[in-house]
Amino acid sequence: MLQSQALRSMPDYLADHAARHPQREAAVDGELRLSYRQLADAVEIVASCLAVRGIGAGHVLAYIGPPGVQYLVSLLAAFRNGATWLGLNPRYRAGELAYAINDARPCAVLVAHKADAFARRELAAALAICTASPTALALEPGVNGMAEVIASGSEPLADPSAAQPDLVELNAAVLVYTSGSTGKPKGACLTQANLVENAWWLARRLADEGGRFLINLPINHAGCIADTTLVALLQGDTLVFMSEFDPVGAAELISAERITTIGQVPTQYQMMAAAAVLTPAYLGSVRHLAWGGAAMPLPLIEALNAFVPDLFNSYGLTESTGTVTVTRRGASIDELAHSVGRPVFDGALRIVDAQGIALGVGQDGEVQIRGPHVFPGYLRKPEATASALGSDGWLHTGDVGQWLDDGNLRLVGRKTEMYKSGGYNIFPREVEVALEAHPQVLMAAVIGMPDPLWGEAGCAFVQADPAVVNPALLAAWCRERMAAYKVPKRFEIRAALPLLPIGKVDRKQLLGQLDER
Repeated sequence: MLQSQALRSMPDYLADHAARHPQREAAVDGELRLSYRQLADAVEIVASCLAVRGIGAGHVLAYIGPPGVQYLVSLLAAFRNGATWLGLNPRYRAGELAYAINDARPCAVLVAHKADAFARRELAAALAICTASPTALALEPGVNGMAEVIASGSEPLADPSAAQPDLVELNAAVLVYTSGSTGKPKGACLTQANLVENAWWLARRLADEGGRFLINLPINHAGCIADTTLVALLQGDTLVFMSEFDPVGAAELISAERITTIGQVPTQYQMMAAAAVLTPAYLGSVRHLAWGGAAMPLPLIEALNAFVPDLFNSYGLTESTGTVTVTRRGASIDELAHSVGRPVFDGALRIVDAQGIALGVGQDGEVQIRGPHVFPGYLRKPEATASALGSDGWLHTGDVGQWLDDGNLRLVGRKTEMYKSGGYNIFPREVEVALEAHPQVLMAAVIGMPDPLWGEAGCAFVQADPAVVNPALLAAWCRERMAAYKVPKRFEIRAALPLLPIGKVDRKQLLGQLDER
């Protein structure tokens, strides 16, 4: 049963559940199972250890690893101390990790016991080239092992007098890095108020008791933190963690743990369908099945609608702390396939023209968002914050949408050149910068193209000598410098790229060339 929204932070909800139903199962991570009382005790131990070593308000605590109990305890312990939590994707390469670490300036990086050799190697390489110098702490298995590692040693992890002013001013509870048109990721600061507001409204949409959530999304995404982990925590549900997604393993875990609520990107469902495990035999316990980040194929919606009681589609972004619109209970297949639902807050969304005038049904315009779930700003980037947040408080998303007759929102495109692959936002300029660093590449332009599995995939148009450069070489070059999902799926090597009169690449012409093939 949902409690009063008067509770103001996630640690408040944890304490409330631990007092009301201490023996209820809170988290499952492989063989490890914690009750709400055990989870609250673990969080208190780790928070106390962090406090003794100086980590509190104005300090960043980073974590690298898969979703699991160590992720959950570190997140809630940071919240308990008023510190800012930063998730580092264990699939990032050294350069990507170094950028986030240098920008966020964490006092410590907690390395999960389940972090694999790749993550450990890339983190070590990142720390070797960082100007920031956080302490890396390898966590041991189990909750008490976390506390022992954090408490070990006499040196402080942070100087209480060296708090970052921006973190204090923005009241940042979580720092999530999201890219922009410049290719340089920005640290979006999300507050406890943002997180509670988002979790509360999603919990109200579910209106469920005794839920069991599958948590298998990357821990550096708002989808994992705000839209799944904290929604389950607010409701007092059970969080069942999956360290690494594979379609058959996910289906088996859903069946074994009697999962009731799943939130994934469409690509994950497509992979499960291809493995013939997206069936009632495996998903018989599922009451709510959600997706976001991309469109779900119509045949898959039709197949799921035959046996899952509640399907829903949603739209949101990091700066809105996750979900902004969601389809209603009992939505038609047409609504699920061709809209992203209705605003979760009254007056939270509008569609405007270039002059900022609100548009009516059927008119294309920019989607803008306002409300208590909208972030306060980017870390140390006042210009970017001012650009994203208008003087009237509306968040400019850069997405183009239209109102439908039934009150649902349909997304029709993007003002920017960003595309989404498997639910991940990919900003072309970041990939182009990596390609243009190759000594044989003169210029690069990356464009999203339709892809049957990933929704969209990158096509890189590269100006270089085809006798010297080939697609395999460029793909390998990219894989050395960025996460695999950012690497273009196709490379077109050209002696010259079409240019506009001002000297920029003519992307419209390149899009036309894609359409011709």
